[in-house]
Amino acid sequence: MTTIRQATRDDALILGALTLQEGVAAGGATRPGFVIEFADAWLAQCEQMPTWIAFGDDGSAIGFVQTSLVRKLPSLRREASSWIHVKNVFVVESARGNKVAERMLTEMIAWGDANNVSRYQLNAEPKARSLYERLGFGAPNGRLMERHS
Repeated sequence: MTTIRQATRDDALILGALTLQEGVAAGGATRPGFVIEFADAWLAQCEQMPTWIAFGDDGSAIGFVQTSLVRKLPSLRREASSWIHVKNVFVVESARGNKVAERMLTEMIAWGDANNVSRYQLNAEPKARSLYERLGFGAPNGRLMERHS
């Protein structure tokens, strides 16, 4: 049975290894020391990056959802609030098609709802749009703008 839980500081190297797998699967070239480089960077920011990991029946890590938690300060028009940007969703090829990503995202949403997160956003790859739509994601309103460097 697949187990999903929120990542802790002890999972930094596991997340680095999964991120390496994701990059290689997407055609990236590996480099020496990447797993430790990633783990160190994640540890420095993990309080603002809630992350969920999926483990397969044999206990091996098979996927992760990484987010950024943004806390908005209060203003005269609204109370303080938080929102989540889903930065990365990855499931190893051998575990795809088993709703692992859906279960991790459902756990993330449940955590956010319990922690007063007011909205969730992500950039959807075309092949994953139907999953995100099933979970309630949709196109934003006309106010959202972005700029690429």
